[in-house]
Amino acid sequence: MSGAGPERARRATRENPAAQSLAEALGALGRIIELGDGLGLGEDLDEAREIVARAGARASLAPGRTVIALAGATGSGKSSLLNALAGAPIARTAVTRPTTTRPLALLPGGRADGEASALLDWLGVDDRVVAPLAGAVPADAIILDLPDVDSDAPEHRLIAERMAAQVDALVWVLDPEKYADAVLHKDFIAPMAAHAEVTLVVLNQADRLDAASREQVSADLRRLLAREGMTGAAPILVSARTGEGIDALRGALERIAQARTASVLRLRADARRAATRLSERVGGGGAGAPIDGRRLAEAAFRAAGAEVVASAVRAATIHRGALSVGWPPVRWVRRFRADPLAALHLRGASPSRSSRAGEGPKPIDAVARTSLPEPSPVAVGLLRTEAHRLAADASAHLPGTARDAVLQRMDERAEAIGRELDAAVARADLGMRAPRWWSAASALQWLALVVAIAGGLWLVALWGMRDLLLIVVEPPRWGLVPWPVVLLAGGLASGALLGVIGVAAVRAGAGRRAARARRRLRQATDAVVDSRLIEPLRVERERWDELGAMASGLSQHER
Repeated sequence: MSGAGPERARRATRENPAAQSLAEALGALGRIIELGDGLGLGEDLDEAREIVARAGARASLAPGRTVIALAGATGSGKSSLLNALAGAPIARTAVTRPTTTRPLALLPGGRADGEASALLDWLGVDDRVVAPLAGAVPADAIILDLPDVDSDAPEHRLIAERMAAQVDALVWVLDPEKYADAVLHKDFIAPMAAHAEVTLVVLNQADRLDAASREQVSADLRRLLAREGMTGAAPILVSARTGEGIDALRGALERIAQARTASVLRLRADARRAATRLSERVGGGGAGAPIDGRRLAEAAFRAAGAEVVASAVRAATIHRGALSVGWPPVRWVRRFRADPLAALHLRGASPSRSSRAGEGPKPIDAVARTSLPEPSPVAVGLLRTEAHRLAADASAHLPGTARDAVLQRMDERAEAIGRELDAAVARADLGMRAPRWWSAASALQWLALVVAIAGGLWLVALWGMRDLLLIVVEPPRWGLVPWPVVLLAGGLASGALLGVIGVAAVRAGAGRRAARARRRLRQATDAVVDSRLIEPLRVERERWDELGAMASGLSQHER
């Protein structure tokens, strides 16, 4: 097929307000499908997908042609009416039912061209007849005779339903006996009320009614149609047997065909009806309650074992500080004790250079797991309860199905967040770098020890010279105290004093360091909660709200 069809369709869209309205409706429906796919609506989007696909196909197939179908119940006289329109017995009629088992297409005289053939191929209509009389069928129309919508043969009814959903315009053919049939109105006419712009109602076999009955039946039928949403629909009274009203019906069909908007109006109504059904499921959108995740963040902080880590930071600070500033002769004893952070597989180092440079945190699988004890069932339960509560509050304005979907996904995310919290704790910078004063204090300790050793060696030398060599050497004195004694005693006393003061200072700073580590751990766990629980909830709710608002906005045009 050449590109003339699609190009003509695009030109028609630019020039025709109805086509432009259809394009906007299909664009909105496409966005609805995109949002719905992300929210897992699945089969609920099938109708919308089918409409978008059908609209794309129909736009490229004979856009200047209008397919009008005669639909009705058994015995309504559709085939007879088609013959009357054609002016020849092209459709089989009989007393036995059904007489139409497959759709039959009536083409205008001289218009059996390739475009019409391609369109009928797409509709699945194989039986085609060209009207023998010029003008019997409007030049731009194709009229279909469908099987009975209430046929006892299921395959006939399915064909009628499928074709009624695909054609551009519908002519409901009723008869005086079954014009008020409840099943026909409930299952077929009422659901198509949104398509009133492209629907005609014909009361066939009008010759069987007298004047009073005609007025009564017409008034009753108008009342039924108005109740079903087709306000203003005026039934056309015809008689296929006598020819009464055939010209009026042909004129109505010609007006529909000449307008060349039936396919656009039909698809636009389909899009709006699909949006209406979806809106009933997902609601009309709207602002929900603010998402306040503070309680959830606190629960996650506790479930991650952050308090245990903060306590370990304090103990590790005291342990490492004592190794640095304690009295050297006794500090070696602490080396036999386990480092509290190392026991948890935590070193408290700063992030890597690449991470600080903006490469982001390592993937979870690249981060060593901690050896923190498993969180208590109470802490885990509190985390899941708070996550569920937050999702329930955030989705309270959504309809039941949407709210259930939000809650289910939040529960699943809360169930899986434990490992990510542990990884966040493992890669958190706990600020365990040694303060500079530790090095200075350690240097003073070693200096005091060296002084004490020097004083002691000096005394040993003096003792050896006196007792072994019988040489008496008087050492210099500080007042009455010999300097070797001053050095020995002063070195030992000052070292011990520095050790006591240093460890006391380390203990004082350990509390502050634990508080700082607690804040950093809170930032780390908050980041996990924000990225894995709160932000997905916020995005999901925004998508539900956008979906509901778009579906509601599109469906408003139907009412």
